[in-house]
Amino acid sequence: MKIYVKDICGFLKKSEISFSYKGDMEFYIIGFAPLKDLKEYSITWTRTADSEVVKKLKGYKNIFLVAPDELKNFQDLAVNILYSQNPKAVFSVILNEFFKEKEEMNISEDATVLSSGIGRNVSIGKCCYIHKDVKIGNNVVIGNNVCIECPATIGDDTIIHSGVVIGTDGFGYYKENGVYHKVPHFGGVFIGERVEIGANTCIDRGTMEDTYIGNDVKIDNLCHIAHNVSIGDGGMVIALSLLGGSSVLEEDVYVAPGAVLMDHVTIGKDSLVGMGAVVTKNVAENKVVAGIPAKVIRDNLG
Repeated sequence: MKIYVKDICGFLKKSEISFSYKGDMEFYIIGFAPLKDLKEYSITWTRTADSEVVKKLKGYKNIFLVAPDELKNFQDLAVNILYSQNPKAVFSVILNEFFKEKEEMNISEDATVLSSGIGRNVSIGKCCYIHKDVKIGNNVVIGNNVCIECPATIGDDTIIHSGVVIGTDGFGYYKENGVYHKVPHFGGVFIGERVEIGANTCIDRGTMEDTYIGNDVKIDNLCHIAHNVSIGDGGMVIALSLLGGSSVLEEDVYVAPGAVLMDHVTIGKDSLVGMGAVVTKNVAENKVVAGIPAKVIRDNLG
């Protein structure tokens, strides 16, 4: 299928996305490709504007490139270029609009859905289990083999990938006469709007109050979110990270891959936890911490 640049530019203007364009408006693309493996009549993008990018593009003409504004300094490129302050975002928007297949929204026949609180335009995949006290908002996508085993709220436009388990009891015990006894869990899980939870991640239910996931939070694959954790709006938790019980991420915190947060630790707003860090103490706002045990190495400059 031919997709014309004029139609792409028209879509971006309608979406009020800022850009400028140098090239043939009648040019068309038939696919996409990474910059390291270019194909004729494809769209690609670059985050940098330097001589290495120019070198990769030499000899090409029938390419549609999304690039940072700084690439305007290189005038000898023959390709068609759409300039943007955020080329990654613009490239993603274009692919989502013109190339991504629209998912069929339905509830699989072999899913066990005990809840009657299902919103509009919801998709639930094969072999899922949904507890009777789960409330699901509108435009929610739940993958295959997802289990939601406790009272839970899932906000609009949330995506839960395959293999996620939400609502099992947390790891809580007390010892009496040399024997461990399980702490009962009566809380649930609250998940806000526009949240995305990666494959095979586990989120435990709270003991009395809910485990809380705020709006616009993104959690990667294979993470563990323990009971009573609170993740503020805009938080990012990357693969293989572990948030101990009752730990708190304030707004816009970034937890890098493989990090571990001790229970009851609070990470301040706009802070970043480095890869593989082990956090044993509270972290103030706008800090970068790294190491074992984690220490503040600088302010988070964004």
